Amino acid sequence: MDKLTVIDSATGVNLMREWGVQNWIDPGAEYAVYDGCCVFALVQQDGFLDIHMAMNPIRRRDCRDAGRAILNVVGNHRLRAVVLADRPHVCNYAARMGFAERTQETVKLTDGSNAPVFIMWRKPEVKDGRSN
Repeated sequence: MDKLTVIDSATGVNLMREWGVQNWIDPGAEYAVYDGCCVFALVQQDGFLDIHMAMNPIRRRDCRDAGRAILNVVGNHRLRAVVLADRPHVCNYAARMGFAERTQETVKLTDGSNAPVFIMWRKPEVKDGRSN
């Protein structure tokens, strides 16, 4: 049974907010949920996909399986993850999933405030967190 399921925008937005991204506003994303523990929001950009995620706090132990599942679907694309700088554990997780390039920037959030973030990139040729 496939544990990764495409879901509608309203459900995706609600899960993003419920599982940790309280101010999430739908940027026109496509959403998928993994086994009730992780929601992914994918946004097509020019030449790459933005990937956002939120996790059910009591199911964090399943995050690697969730990451592998979504990468089996979109890992053939160049991916960009934007991680709030106050969440270094998310950067560690992304690095294990093959997001190797990392820079720090300040961006304007949807509430108008500025926040430091890490911009992390994953190349399509990365498999299982390592380059071929």
